[in-house]
Amino acid sequence: MALREYHCAKCGATFERLIRDERDERRVTCPTCGERRVRRRLSRFSSRSAESSAKASCACGGNCACKAG
Repeated sequence: MALREYHCAKCGATFERLIRDERDERRVTCPTCGERRVRRRLSRFSSRSAESSAKASCACGGNCACKAG
């Protein structure tokens, strides 16, 4: 399953849909105007690395030589 973002060619609306398989992808319509001509957009996402987590848990905010954890 994937959460995908779409843009409507007719009204310009941007919306998201949870897609389970190819059949779901072919049935996507705009929730605003019902248009079937929608384009999948590249979505931005956020992620946190282990290094940034360690710095966040450090008492000094990661600006020293101490080892957190």
